[in-house]
Amino acid sequence: MTVHREDDFATTVLRHGDRAVVYVSGDVDLSTEDHLRQALLSLIGEQRVRQVVVDLREIGFFGSDGLRVLAQAQLASELEGVTLTLAAVPPNVLRIMEITGMAGSFRIRKLAPT
Repeated sequence: MTVHREDDFATTVLRHGDRAVVYVSGDVDLSTEDHLRQALLSLIGEQRVRQVVVDLREIGFFGSDGLRVLAQAQLASELEGVTLTLAAVPPNVLRIMEITGMAGSFRIRKLAPT
């Protein structure tokens, strides 16, 4: 397990064989986007990782900075032959993806109704 914390932002990476799950919590903005980018791209670039799941259920603020990072991770995963899946995508994040026309660019498992 790898954990990165900075103020109100954290990523936790759990590995299960050739699968890695990245739990993201807090605000994804200009001050935290590099940490998320580094966490995702370093996993995608590993030889033994074939699937990366990004769990977004604990996201607070999410804007264009976060969307840009996810788009970069999606492109990198396609180039590396890694499956990138966004899981537990909250309605506010999904709405931004829909408004920008990017929802179809990602493999998305929506947040289950509560």
